[in-house]
Amino acid sequence: MQVLDISISGSIVYIGCRAAVLKIPMNGSCAVPLGVLDPKSIDIVAWSFFGFAGQRPWDPSCFLVLACRDDSTFINLSSVVLCTHFGNRRVALTSTATLFSGEETSIVAKALVSALTPGNLAHFNALIPILYAGLDAILAGAEEGDLNIGRGVLPKTWLAYEIDFVPDCIIVRSPAGYACSPLTAVRFHGPGRAAAELTTDIPLNMQCADGVILSGNGRYVAARVIGAM
Repeated sequence: MQVLDISISGSIVYIGCRAAVLKIPMNGSCAVPLGVLDPKSIDIVAWSFFGFAGQRPWDPSCFLVLACRDDSTFINLSSVVLCTHFGNRRVALTSTATLFSGEETSIVAKALVSALTPGNLAHFNALIPILYAGLDAILAGAEEGDLNIGRGVLPKTWLAYEIDFVPDCIIVRSPAGYACSPLTAVRFHGPGRAAAELTTDIPLNMQCADGVILSGNGRYVAARVIGAM
């Protein structure tokens, strides 16, 4: 049964020209966000629940990563109307920005990296400064994992070993920070498709890269970089 529209309050964690992150209290509800009804130029890039774990949920909330198609949409954003599987929710946004906790940063980084596509990758760059610690946490898992990535034959090719899905985006960490790029080609080689040759706009031999995140089809994996200059 569809629930009548209700109004709740939410806060802005980050807002820029084309990307924003909102925090919406759930108050015991698990209304899954399906889309933005108003403003119509806003799309949901990623979302994640937070604070529901344990017998006594703490600060249950939903984080939304939003993108807009019009530069003026986020300038004076005061509310959004969400379509959820429980009905519509009008979210009135407070003017005071909310800061991320370390755990919240990690949750949102994982949700966004899982949702990356070549089509929405441009919005990722703007969010790197607030998600840096969360991306570092993802790469920390690669130190104990089995996935390695190294230099390919050509300057803009990488070789990923023992990967079991087809990625379409790459995120690289180097001393200069994080850089991301769509993958323009993925070719598997070797018995059992043991290695994947990835063509990208980020040449490995021009960066002292120490970690890579590959994303695609709702999945992501972190990898150690071997043989980087």
